Amino acid sequence: MAHQQNPPDVIEPEAHDHVDDSGIESDSGSVNESTASITSSILKYRQENGRTYHEYLFPNDEEESDRLDLQHHVYLLTFGHKLVISPLPKKLDRVLDIGTGTGIWAIDFADEHPESIVLGVDLSPIQPPLSVPPNLSFEIDDIEEPWTYSYKFDFIHSRMMVGSIGDWPKLFERAFENLNPGGRIQLSDAILPTQSDDGTVGPATAKWGQIMVEGTEKAGRSLQSAKLYKEQLIAAGFEEVEEVIYKWPMNNWPRDPKLKEIGMWTLEHSASAIPTLSLAIFTRVLGWTLEELNIFLIDVMKETKNTSFHTYWAIYVVYGKKPE
Repeated sequence: MAHQQNPPDVIEPEAHDHVDDSGIESDSGSVNESTASITSSILKYRQENGRTYHEYLFPNDEEESDRLDLQHHVYLLTFGHKLVISPLPKKLDRVLDIGTGTGIWAIDFADEHPESIVLGVDLSPIQPPLSVPPNLSFEIDDIEEPWTYSYKFDFIHSRMMVGSIGDWPKLFERAFENLNPGGRIQLSDAILPTQSDDGTVGPATAKWGQIMVEGTEKAGRSLQSAKLYKEQLIAAGFEEVEEVIYKWPMNNWPRDPKLKEIGMWTLEHSASAIPTLSLAIFTRVLGWTLEELNIFLIDVMKETKNTSFHTYWAIYVVYGKKPE
């Protein structure tokens, strides 16, 4: 696979900025229960603000599953309809997808690589029990606990787990130990606050990002962890470590057609992501009331649709190789 180039440093906006306050609608899907063997303790969810949670700061319900599947589409657009940008090892017998969520990445990867045995793990059983490739299985597991797999992997994948892991260096050590020599790992995560190349982040959006970072750091699960992945992978023993930073425009403000399309999908994704990601952090961690949060988010959501704000999510993709 050819070496990946970093995206342009600065995104050029369209000349005709305008405000769009139109509503955004999203389809509702269904979430099926996993056929994995699940103990009652694993299924003991927290009910909070009309959403359900496991150990993570983010929900695990039907609405969240829809958001994760939409997020998968944005990643495909970003990667040129590829599932990974990392080179893959020649030997690809076993693949691990950490925090598999709905399992959509694992399903696509298993379809694309029928020669591989793919395992998706997550705390929550929200993966489909039927219509999955025969070379794919799901397990309910806490990836922050000691790994007890009886075999090693050739590729480990993790996506959008930022804010869910308390000790990334320990996780990388375990990943290194559980990879075969020559095996590879790829991590993809967003960071907050959102950014702008010309200083046009909206004031409410800027404040939201700062509060989100403060809240997750108070909870011990920083939303800026991805900035350290490269050096932490190297410290864990990985070589050929590369970092690529992509930009997801908050709406369709860029001039570039591909980035404009990504921005349109990111706008729809943000309509769900911003309220969803905010709930536990603002109310459970920082002590806001739900009413206070909803009022605060009104201006944030207006700014996401305003094309005069050239805001984007920075997406860090970091990959490396265990020495032969």
